[in-house]
This record gives sequence, structure tokens and C-alpha cells, in this order.
Amino acid sequence: MRVVNRTAVTITGAQPFIDWMRETDADFNKGAVTVPRAKAYGSAFLLPEFDLEEDIHEWVEENAAWIFEFQLAAWTEHEASWPPTRDLETFRDWFRIDIHSVVVDVADDEIEGEEL
Repeated sequence: MRVVNRTAVTITGAQPFIDWMRETDADFNKGAVTVPRAKAYGSAFLLPEFDLEEDIHEWVEENAAWIFEFQLAAWTEHEASWPPTRDLETFRDWFRIDIHSVVVDVADDEIEGEEL
């Protein structure tokens, strides 16, 4: 177990996102989306360590457009069903943003990943 030199930001769907998920839900899954289930569709982003919380918020604002699309694509890649308005104000309405200043890696193996 080790504390890593990162700040984590988690993005989870708020009610407008959950409502959109329900509207675009596949027929076999209709009505199954609930707030607890939607939390599984949240994402965690590991950022460099920031000294000031306002720097973290600035990073989120500067990256809100692609984070918004990342979250939508996690539910469906059918872009025609995505909301046409994906500005910062809508992003703030649709998603909950939580900041975690301490990140602990409890796994024994190395972190693996792929480039986006």
C-alpha cells in the first residue's frame, strides 16, 4: 500500500445525466438505471498534485468538454443521442465533481493503462 503523488477527481452523474441515461437505455435494460447503479458509470481522473483547490477546478473547467463526451461515450457511443448542448454550465448540472487530495494505491501490482 502506498500514497501516490496524485490528486483524484471523480465525476459521477447527477440527475440530468441519469435521466438522459434512462432515455437512451437499451430496451432490454429499460427502467433499470437508478442513482446507485449510475455511480458505476462514474470516472476517476488522476491529476498531478495541485497545491490549490482552485487549480483543480480550473483543470476541470478547461477539460470539461472532453470529460463530458467521455462520460456520454461510456454509456453509448451513438453520438446522435448525446445532448446537443455540452457547455460548462450543462456539465456542472449533469455531473457531480469530487476532489480527493489523498490517493492510496492498495494493489500489489503495477498500474497498467492505455493511451486515449
